[in-house]
Amino acid sequence: MSKRALILAVGLLTLLAVGLSACGQKGPLYLPAASPAAAAAAAPASAPTPPPSASRP
Repeated sequence: MSKRALILAVGLLTLLAVGLSACGQKGPLYLPAASPAAAAAAAPASAPTPPPSASRP
């Protein structure tokens, strides 16, 4: 294999390895809500709410 072909092969393999590697981000990936109203709209409607007496000591 010529020197030029070897350099090309190593370069392509390096690009392939970088392209297939992860970015290092850990944890869930999500888009944050744009506003509190959007966050409330995204919440499930069937979520139970505690009775008013449960919040008092």
